[in-house]
Amino acid sequence: MSKHILFLFFFFTSYQCFSAPEEHSLKKDTLKILSWNIQMLPNLYAPFTKLVRKKQKIRLPEIIKYLEKSNFDIIVLQEVFDIQMKNKLKKQLSNAYPYMQLPIKKGWGIKLSNGVMFLSKHPINLIDKVIFNVSKKSDRMAQKGCALIELDFYDQHILVAGTHLDSKGQKVRDKQYNMVKEQIISPYKSSQKNFFLAGDLNTEQNSEAFKKMIALFELNNHPLNEENPYTFDSENSWINYKNKGWIDYILYQIRPENKIINQYIIRPKMSYKNKPMDLADHYGIVLEIMMD
Repeated sequence: MSKHILFLFFFFTSYQCFSAPEEHSLKKDTLKILSWNIQMLPNLYAPFTKLVRKKQKIRLPEIIKYLEKSNFDIIVLQEVFDIQMKNKLKKQLSNAYPYMQLPIKKGWGIKLSNGVMFLSKHPINLIDKVIFNVSKKSDRMAQKGCALIELDFYDQHILVAGTHLDSKGQKVRDKQYNMVKEQIISPYKSSQKNFFLAGDLNTEQNSEAFKKMIALFELNNHPLNEENPYTFDSENSWINYKNKGWIDYILYQIRPENKIINQYIIRPKMSYKNKPMDLADHYGIVLEIMMD
């Protein structure tokens, strides 16, 4: 009897010892990054303009459900401007994504934060930040900028920057390109670490501005193998005019031993009054990287 017990004990402990590392290695094979502008405009201004009335309270629970069920390693959200919505994201996603960098706001006043929020399954640390001081028109109401975090992905230290550039005026965006380059990319990008820049860059992929931007940043953009390679288009339920473009990105520089597996767009929807409604006016973009 004791021999049988000893055998069973050895069998189960051996199984646990040899199976656990296999599960761990599968988890560390692929890094999945999501960048998504979720249109959480401030309800504070809702009484004064319909431009910010975007059914935030209706959409947010569905966004949270979607992200909670997802298997992204790190998420970079933009337009997390509303304080109540930010707090709900923080509270309700803390189990699925225990490591967060909240939107950054400098000082007090009526201006909004930068709206960029990081959610991660792995430890992160804020490295640096820049606040653009050149925004025009409605973009001036937010402290648009760029934040840089370091991600500890199974002992691999990876740099991820999150940003949201102005929607109005190429001259302003040109200045913002330079600020991102000079204060975030140049001081920190190196051949020793993987570097990613995620966000709504408000720059059409087929434009001359994009060519200049990508050359300035010295980063790569993986192709989208999709019939509709757009992160913003008139098929979206929030867009009531003809427009389409690839304006949201996860740009990168990766080490030679790593490899981009895929890049694709997510288009999550919900039902509202018996009609399909997109969860935001932008679609999310996902980059998958095979790690060493």
